[in-house]
Amino acid sequence: MSIKHLGTATSVLAVLTVISCITVNIYFPEAAVQKTAEEIVNEVRDREPKDQEPDKQSFSWIPAAFAQQETDVSTPGIRASKESLKKRFTDLVPIFEGGRIGETAEGLIEIRDEAGLGLADKASLRNLVKEENSDRRSLYAEVANAMGIDAGQIPRIQKIFAERWILDARPGWWIQGADGAWIRKTAG
Repeated sequence: MSIKHLGTATSVLAVLTVISCITVNIYFPEAAVQKTAEEIVNEVRDREPKDQEPDKQSFSWIPAAFAQQETDVSTPGIRASKESLKKRFTDLVPIFEGGRIGETAEGLIEIRDEAGLGLADKASLRNLVKEENSDRRSLYAEVANAMGIDAGQIPRIQKIFAERWILDARPGWWIQGADGAWIRKTAG
């Protein structure tokens, strides 16, 4: 083998070695994000978790404190977003119930009907929706940051939260399916 070919072979081998050492971390902690979404939505909407029973945890092989710590995601930004969402929720309930807004498949809310509203009421509704969506977007970004998830995965986090917001919506509220179609939620 000539020196020229040896140099080329060495360069190719070096590049292949570097490329083989580079790994792309595609891990996404879906279960942890789902648990976090459930806890946050329950807190914002002031509801108790549906699947927790005190007696169940006492027989667990994993200490309750350890299990709680694993899904307890909290930062100042998350706490601020949750507080803002909680305060606004009481204002949103009658608007959801009146069918003026609905839960989207992207984890946001959307105006569905402004018929019969005056200019001031339309502006107020639009501002309320804008504030809610801004807080939700901030929440999703904060959750990603707190869990060490790449910002490019925020749409996945939004989808998981969307499922939880929709699941927690009350009967009669408008919800958006994955296909974009709007339906009124039925009981259950």
